[in-house]
This record gives sequence, structure tokens and C-alpha cells, in this order.
Amino acid sequence: MIDDPVSPLAPSPRQHHQEKSSMRGRVFKLAMGLTHATEAIAAILLVAIILMNVAQVFFRYVLVDPLSWSEETMRYSTTWMVMLAGSAALFRGEHMVISLFTSVRSPLFRRLVHLAVLTCIAGFCLLLVWEGYPAAINNMRQVSPATRIPMTLPYMAIPVGASLMLVKVLCLMILPEDALRREAIEENRP
Repeated sequence: MIDDPVSPLAPSPRQHHQEKSSMRGRVFKLAMGLTHATEAIAAILLVAIILMNVAQVFFRYVLVDPLSWSEETMRYSTTWMVMLAGSAALFRGEHMVISLFTSVRSPLFRRLVHLAVLTCIAGFCLLLVWEGYPAAINNMRQVSPATRIPMTLPYMAIPVGASLMLVKVLCLMILPEDALRREAIEENRP
């Protein structure tokens, strides 16, 4: 009875559109919240990497007593930074793309190509999570040579970053293609 368009219990087309729009709004807010959080963490890691690099140069060439841990820590921090910032760049569409089909007039074809690309990215992210998580767990007993941290920590960057990318890919599949552009325009309005 609810599916009956004449029934008073059936949602009107306008209510259905508002519910769909509301869901997309929540998805967009989730994705933007994750994006802002990962960008902030990646920025902190970048600053830390720069500071460690400057300290390493100072200790090596000025004090002639190099730090034993800085190169290794910078390497692991860079891995985390890249995986976190990569998920933000994916959501914002800032990765390099091949725009072979973007000039096609048919919006349906463009949407299908967009979904096919996102499906391929999601598949690759699933592969990274599927293989990365066991690799991280299998290295739990191994410790890094200089900092003596469990190698699980650097290895976890891959499945964590891929999981964030997968969440954002799913959000991009739900959202319309121009959602980010429209949001940026609305944010810049006086």
C-alpha cells in the first residue's frame, strides 16, 4: 500500500527528493569531515618531517653528531602523510586524470564512465586493505632498527589510507559529480 502513488502514506516526489538530498548532504558532510581531518593530520606530519630534516642537517653538519632516528622516522611519517593526503586528494579530485570522455555530451555516459573509474579505484583500495592489513599484522614482532617501534605502525599506513580512500570513493559514488564544485561556490558566497 505504501508504494501506491495514490496512497496518502506514499511519499510525494518532493519528499522523496528532499530525503535523497538530505542523505547526500550527510554523506557530503561525512566525506568533508574525513577530508579535513586527514588533511590536518597530513599537514602536521609534513611540518614534523621538515623539522626532523632540519634537525638532522643541523646535528650532522654543525654538531657533527647525526641523529640515529630521524631518517627512519621521516620515512615512516612520509608514508603516513602520503596515504592520508592521498585520500583527501582523491575526494577533491586533485589526482591526475585522463579526460578522454569528459567532453562527451551525454550526461548518462559521463556518469557511467565516472562510476566505472570509481569502481576500479574501489577495487584497488580493497586490494590494498586485503593485502596490507595482514602484512602489517605479520610484522608485529619486528621492530625498526633505529626507533625500536613495532613495524606494524608504518605498515598500517597502507590499509588505513586505503580504507579512507575506499570510504571517500563510496561517498563519491553517492554524490553527484559536481557536488564539490557547488559546495565551493556556496562557501565563497558573501
